[in-house]
Amino acid sequence: MFTTIIYGLLAGMSFIPAVMVMSNLVHWTAAFRLAIWLVLAGYLVVLTRWGRVSLLSIVFPLLLLLLLVFWGDTNSAFLLLALGVLSWVRSGICFQGGLLKTVATEAALCLGAGALVVFFTPHSTITWGVVVWMFFLIQSVYFVVFADFGEEPEEQVELDPFHQARTRAERILSVAP
Repeated sequence: MFTTIIYGLLAGMSFIPAVMVMSNLVHWTAAFRLAIWLVLAGYLVVLTRWGRVSLLSIVFPLLLLLLLVFWGDTNSAFLLLALGVLSWVRSGICFQGGLLKTVATEAALCLGAGALVVFFTPHSTITWGVVVWMFFLIQSVYFVVFADFGEEPEEQVELDPFHQARTRAERILSVAP
């Protein structure tokens, strides 16, 4: 959870200079989408490490989204697809669960994140940086409320063979008439 919050803060702070530098190379909308893609790609790498899955499992979703960076006509459609890719990787690849719980969880988080963007109506790179950070604040709720990492199995401590023999002997002696 804290890693998501810290990552979101760093992503929000680096979003502004990233868009400004990339907008010198490509059109502002492409730079904006590319910056969103980079932030999301970094987060998906973090998720794959937590989920203990291969990095190869996120290559296809990221390549698909990268194509849409340069081939889309609206930022809204790109952002919705980015939310879809995030949901796909998080709940479909990294932390798989029941279908109903997964759909409800992702719908709640995506609607919450989307409502945040609509509420702030960011029109500048600076406000988008703040929205990126707040987006990750909402995403950290996944690990607080919805994630089920399961209980770690208790480690079986092997006893010394002499201790095992002593325990068996004591059991035999205590049962004897």
